[in-house]
Amino acid sequence: MRVVLLTNTYAPYRAPAWAALAKLTERLDVVLIRERESSRNWSKVGDEGGYALRTLNTVGGFIPQLDTGLYLGGAISSLLQELNPTHLIVAGYAAPQFIAAIRWARNRGVRIVQWYESHALSSRFRIGPIRWLRESLLKCADAWAVPGIMARDYLVSMGIPTQRITLAPNSVDVGIYATATNGCLDRSGPARFLYVGRFIKLKGLCMLMRGFACLQANTAKLRLVGYGPLERSLRSLSSDMPNVEFHTATHSPFETAQHYAWADVVVMPSTREVWGQVINEALAAGCYVLSSSVAGVTPDLVVNAPLDVGQSIDPHAHVEARARVMANCVDRIFEIRQRRTAIQQWGLKFSPEVTAEGLWLAACSA
Repeated sequence: MRVVLLTNTYAPYRAPAWAALAKLTERLDVVLIRERESSRNWSKVGDEGGYALRTLNTVGGFIPQLDTGLYLGGAISSLLQELNPTHLIVAGYAAPQFIAAIRWARNRGVRIVQWYESHALSSRFRIGPIRWLRESLLKCADAWAVPGIMARDYLVSMGIPTQRITLAPNSVDVGIYATATNGCLDRSGPARFLYVGRFIKLKGLCMLMRGFACLQANTAKLRLVGYGPLERSLRSLSSDMPNVEFHTATHSPFETAQHYAWADVVVMPSTREVWGQVINEALAAGCYVLSSSVAGVTPDLVVNAPLDVGQSIDPHAHVEARARVMANCVDRIFEIRQRRTAIQQWGLKFSPEVTAEGLWLAACSA
């Protein structure tokens, strides 16, 4: 099986899954439409682990209003002709390069796997021509891979047969987060809450800060790690909150893991979230999680977990409701800390090998 995997940009949390997939194939070429997005503070981590990494020579830029990039060119058809794959995995549908790659594969009998992550609560185009285009392109595939049940149900609502959809759970390099956490810190004192991610409106941070402000200052600490246009506003909100601290964005999973090692509870209050990779990271580190109910990760890794690893939270709830959820964590902090190893064991199940196996099974069924 010679596989080309076409995706938008390099993401360090994807690289371990690509490396695991390479071990299951005769050859894997990962093709990036753009090496990096200006909205993401990501750097390459490690080597390419048995796969070839290629970047198209595209032109364009990131559109903040749409939270996406638009890039043209790249000669994807010529590259595919050169690589001569038996299978094409596309991690998207709307970019011109995805459309050209799908057409190229359809015309040559190359099997297509659509690696699809969006769901009904994250989709920005539920009616009109964009929805029609999305459904038409998605139905061009021979098989589909999804990270969780929300994405699966969304595909089914478009008429995709359930039996053609394979679960390929999203993952991170779980060993990094587990190793950084094991036995490295004293678990005492105020409850430690952590947010990791961009400081943008969709992440629900202003409401998080207002809810946290309702807690007694000596019972909890909040650490915010990231970057983005709302940083000044968030610092202003916390100006009289000595138990809130800011840290600059990390540049590698190893740096990020140190923050999870510090934390007891990780909060992801996003108002729109396709998946929510920080929950994978947090669980692998053994942290209890408060995960937005609109995120794809929440049903699979939190709600349906075999033990209490966290809670699904309503990102649109009023301040008092948010404060109650966090206050409940403060009241239970000894129990939450005692459960850390059990939570970590659950998080470690979602490894890059599991993602790779799901993608491989989808390709085999195509």
